[in-house]
Amino acid sequence: MTPILLYNRVTRSIEEESIFEKDVMRFLYSHPIGFALTEWLLKRRLATEVYARRMRSPRSRVKIGRFIENHSINIDEIEEPIESFASFNDFFIRKLKPSARPIDRNPDSLISIADCRLAAYPIRKGEVYPVKARSFTIAELAGDKKIAESYTGGLCLIFRLAPVDYHRFAYVDDCEQTPVKAINGFYRSVHPLSLRRMKAVFTENRREYCVLKTANFGDVIHIDVGATGVGRIVQNHPQGGQFARGEEKGYFEFGGSTVILLLKHGAAKIDEDIAEYSHRGIETIVRYGEKIGGKH
Repeated sequence: MTPILLYNRVTRSIEEESIFEKDVMRFLYSHPIGFALTEWLLKRRLATEVYARRMRSPRSRVKIGRFIENHSINIDEIEEPIESFASFNDFFIRKLKPSARPIDRNPDSLISIADCRLAAYPIRKGEVYPVKARSFTIAELAGDKKIAESYTGGLCLIFRLAPVDYHRFAYVDDCEQTPVKAINGFYRSVHPLSLRRMKAVFTENRREYCVLKTANFGDVIHIDVGATGVGRIVQNHPQGGQFARGEEKGYFEFGGSTVILLLKHGAAKIDEDIAEYSHRGIETIVRYGEKIGGKH
């Protein structure tokens, strides 16, 4: 199985991603039988619901300690004591202490909306061409050709949340949010191993989107993408409203997942290190609230 490489901004080095359930992932995306299984069964909602129920069961608590140890989770950041979690899913959607994720308040700074692996790509003629993955159109992603046309020449930010990440996500800027719209679809994995093998993961998975009328970066489309094992996408404010930069927008229940932001031409420029490694097909590790770019 080809290793997944990540750029660590803190150490300024390339590292290999620690893959959750590595042997399972290897079978599903490197073996013909496993790949067929993902396409004919695991992408269905029923498979995700069954797995999600297991992760909400009190019996799943036994997984918490091993998960913390295997993935070096910093328990000092967690708001509630470990013994307070009634299931693995409760631990998965844990909240962190406010001091654990400081928000860059500079209005000229574009911030990360999650702890994640980030890639940034230009939108060319309404289409995005990720390195080492299948291309997709903005019209298919948002389900609206008219909206898509206004983002040509802009920027597509793909925030991939691995199962080991903190799974709450934020507003990118002070904004007015429109009501959330849902687009039904499958629950394929959003892991790079899947994106390399499968067509149209982002445009065929279930997703929920809204427009953020931001104070500093114009109209930003915010899209939350469901995936294999994601029990629910929870929106704190499905009807919309006025919100502040860095305020929690929602969270994903158990599973790897993705948020995609679309910015219009000239709205922002991504930091050079993220742009360089995205061009090489390497995601950058970023954290909720940190600067990832700025005004163009």
